[in-house]
Amino acid sequence: MGSEISNRDFSEEDYDNFWKAYKREIAYINKLFEQGGAIFSNEYRVGYELEACILDHSNVPNPINKKILSTINSPLFTHELANYDLEINGNIFKIDADALENLESDMFSLWDKAKKASQKHNANLGLFGVLPSLEFKHFNKDLFQSDMHRYTLFSQRLRELREEPVKLLFHGKDEVALEKDDVMLEALGTSLQIHLQIPFDKAVEYYHASLIASVVLVGFGANSPLVLGKRAWHESRIPIFEQSVDTRAKKRRDNGDEKRVHFAHDYIDSWLDLLEQNDAFKIIFADVRDTLPNKLHHFNLHNGTIWRWIRPILGEDSDGKHTLRLELRVLPAGPTLIDTHTNIWFFIGLVHGLVISNMNLQKIPFQMLKNDFYTVAKQGLEAEFHEPQDAQKVALKDWILQEGIALCKKGLDTFGVEHTRKYLDIIKQRTLTTQTGAAWQLKHYEKYHSIKKLMEDYMKNSDKNIPIHEWEL
Repeated sequence: MGSEISNRDFSEEDYDNFWKAYKREIAYINKLFEQGGAIFSNEYRVGYELEACILDHSNVPNPINKKILSTINSPLFTHELANYDLEINGNIFKIDADALENLESDMFSLWDKAKKASQKHNANLGLFGVLPSLEFKHFNKDLFQSDMHRYTLFSQRLRELREEPVKLLFHGKDEVALEKDDVMLEALGTSLQIHLQIPFDKAVEYYHASLIASVVLVGFGANSPLVLGKRAWHESRIPIFEQSVDTRAKKRRDNGDEKRVHFAHDYIDSWLDLLEQNDAFKIIFADVRDTLPNKLHHFNLHNGTIWRWIRPILGEDSDGKHTLRLELRVLPAGPTLIDTHTNIWFFIGLVHGLVISNMNLQKIPFQMLKNDFYTVAKQGLEAEFHEPQDAQKVALKDWILQEGIALCKKGLDTFGVEHTRKYLDIIKQRTLTTQTGAAWQLKHYEKYHSIKKLMEDYMKNSDKNIPIHEWEL
């Protein structure tokens, strides 16, 4: 949800002025794209954001992120919507021979800092897609919303645009049906976001490769199957986020207008296609500032409230070069740091491997690809999908073993990334066993029917950093 904004209501004049400033920045972006790759960085870089749940000694939500963040006192750590969550914003690394070790060291170091700060307040941190010990009472905004103005303002705008409460309704083995008059249901999900900086000249190919890789990774990395005691999708964050911040009024929903959170609208010819799609979404925060168009304040603020599962981001590097990056948003947090790290490099390697394979990345009809995304999110590694080479329907786990791992290895090798064998083996073993975080949680819950025991066993394995495919019941 980004950084803090001003604490005030926005007038119609504010929205008008924001829109004018936004359109000036879009005009500036169009001029940048006309100039082409010469003014854009050609470096490949990687960064990440990792969200964590704060737990007390009984493994239930502990609403003390303000205390922990104050203890850490670092800009690399920030609030999340719920005050029982926090976010780690990792450092950025060039993708080269040392990238894997650099990112691993960074993640483990920041995690250790957060854990030690939590322990000072008799708390622990856990990595989940959806925290199983959440109860409906934990979405009381007066008790559990983080102390940031933007969350209150977002809830106000959400009610204003929807004209009715937020409703969640989706089905796994059980039905999940929830209703709330604010944005707090979004706090059900905790995520991993990967930031991949890419060259201008190949930006369209990387976007299309990311769409395909997202279908694969949403099943491979699934870790969100239990929602308030209901057995839901393997990656329930997908319907939760899409429905919990849906700002469309009923008429717009009936009309089929795009949700603020969505897989994608279609294949593209240029990144400008993605930016033009932003015009269809209502402004959330009309935070008008007297900034030059090249600062992109208004563009970034609006683009940051459109949560595509693969989000395009424009920026600048330390040398003043413009940058393009993809925020890959489909993955949950956890179950462990080693699983999280594996997911990052499988995603990056697969995306790059698909691009350098020179296959037709639009071979799968778009609606078929989109349908696969939701099917795989629902069923996990046991799902079928349409593979990218010939658009034939195959078992996802078979494709990963026969094609996906090889594409990932090719991508990482081409980048020159070293010491990948351990992580490639984890990809293989997780796929062979089909034991994702979601699969393990569902098996555990069906065996013991106890959230308390599930949380105890999960946290013991997670704290020891045992990869998920080795977890026993």
